[in-house]
Amino acid sequence: VLNAARPETGFTTLVIGAGGVGQFLVQGARIAGAREILAVDPIEGRRAQALALGATRACAPDEVRDAVHDLDPEGVDYAFDAVGAPATTRLALRWTRGGGTAVIVGLPAAGEKLELDPLDFTNREKTLTGTIYGSEDPAVMLPRLLDLVAVGELELGSLVGPSFPLERADDAFRASLGGEPGRVLVTP
Repeated sequence: VLNAARPETGFTTLVIGAGGVGQFLVQGARIAGAREILAVDPIEGRRAQALALGATRACAPDEVRDAVHDLDPEGVDYAFDAVGAPATTRLALRWTRGGGTAVIVGLPAAGEKLELDPLDFTNREKTLTGTIYGSEDPAVMLPRLLDLVAVGELELGSLVGPSFPLERADDAFRASLGGEPGRVLVTP
């Protein structure tokens, strides 16, 4: 959020996908001074976690139209696609206001193609960009992130889910597919 979008304080944002990446985006938007953060995810537990981490609103995907309209009928300033699928990127572009920016954060599957309506995209002067690892040199950003953790601005504890020993890796894999909040850990 801080580097890929470079927003000014008071912006509105939409975070599509509230898994691990989306939870970091919610926190990044909060730290960057977002006025409103709408997190969208089909799983209630992830939406609840996003609210606990700083989202001001959360909804299921089928509620996003009304939720964005309640926020601002023109759309949000920034939309972050934490999923990276063509459908979610189109959703990010759809709900970004004219002059706004959609950022693809999640990695699409190899070979995925995104279709755009160039007339709508151009007439509304939207920006579409992608980012990997926050668009910053890790040697520069990691100390800053650690400082944010140290002062309590960036919360990590709730992002860790269940832990499994290596011999139960199959159970860990199944747990990761369950969609519950938190990253599943496998320990030696």
